[in-house]
Amino acid sequence: MDILDLEAQPLPLDEEEKSHTRRLLVGVLCALLVSGLLLGGYFILRKRHERQVAAAQALEIKKNAPKVEVFVDDAMVNGKTTTLGGTVHNISSESLENLAVELQLRRRVGSGIDTKVVQTDTPQLAPDANARYSLQLPTEEYISATFLRVIGGAERTAVAFKAMPGAPRPPMEPAPTKTVIIGEKPRSNGNRDEFINTPNNPGRVP
Repeated sequence: MDILDLEAQPLPLDEEEKSHTRRLLVGVLCALLVSGLLLGGYFILRKRHERQVAAAQALEIKKNAPKVEVFVDDAMVNGKTTTLGGTVHNISSESLENLAVELQLRRRVGSGIDTKVVQTDTPQLAPDANARYSLQLPTEEYISATFLRVIGGAERTAVAFKAMPGAPRPPMEPAPTKTVIIGEKPRSNGNRDEFINTPNNPGRVP
């Protein structure tokens, strides 16, 4: 009959438990490492996306930012002619070419609409430079004018602008006034030419 010697052959329970613990720790560390990589990648992608969105927004703002200021003068009526005009100011950092303004004109008869393209007097407008535009119309044909937009370049594309009031219409000259001096009624000399009709001195009616 064989007798087992427990002290000579101990069961490997401690070693198995230590091995299981190590595998568990390695698994936890791997999970934390993978989670950290995923989280770090997420934040990197998010930051990159935010930078791209910010860059796109900045480009859109720059694209839509006004490049010129347009000062629209009041219409000047001189007899049978009306003059429309104003000033275009380049507020961008680039030189602008072939600038023109579009005006919408409403006719007196039939309320028809005409669009006029008015070229500025300077073919190339440097930064911070000014150019004038002017258009003369028959007063009897048009009742109103509206500023629409600014175009420029070889393709006549729209240019972002900011419109503001320009030179006001000069005040009308007051009508000339005449001064009339009313003098005293001349008195007659003596009583020869003067007749006073009284009860004591009745006058006769012929």
